[in-house]
Amino acid sequence: MTKITFPLDHSHSTSRQLSAIWHINLKGKVAMTNTKSESDWSDLAEALKSAAHPERIAILHLMCNCSCDQMMVKTIYEALHLEQSITSRHLGIMKRGGLLRREMIHGKILYAINKDSGIAQSIKKLLTERK
Repeated sequence: MTKITFPLDHSHSTSRQLSAIWHINLKGKVAMTNTKSESDWSDLAEALKSAAHPERIAILHLMCNCSCDQMMVKTIYEALHLEQSITSRHLGIMKRGGLLRREMIHGKILYAINKDSGIAQSIKKLLTERK
């Protein structure tokens, strides 16, 4: 079950208050629950902002549907016909947003979907093509 989280109304929330949120699964069922603090909203907003660009979504889609756990920058920019510098910038933005993790192995920089990020895993479920 994939959950997409949206704020119900956070205009009056403080870091000490609980804010109601909606969970919508891919089958359309809706449930309401609570979250802990305003910093949770900030983390969620930063993660979503880091994906909010058509080329970044294309990168995430590619990474979610490749048969490998990690991808080199060169593989990404060649597959999507992007410039290397633009691809690196997009990857850096998504890494800072918590969606990706970066690793250097044998002098090669590899990127992967962040397994420790709930929002990254939700995005992965949304973008993974069913076979």
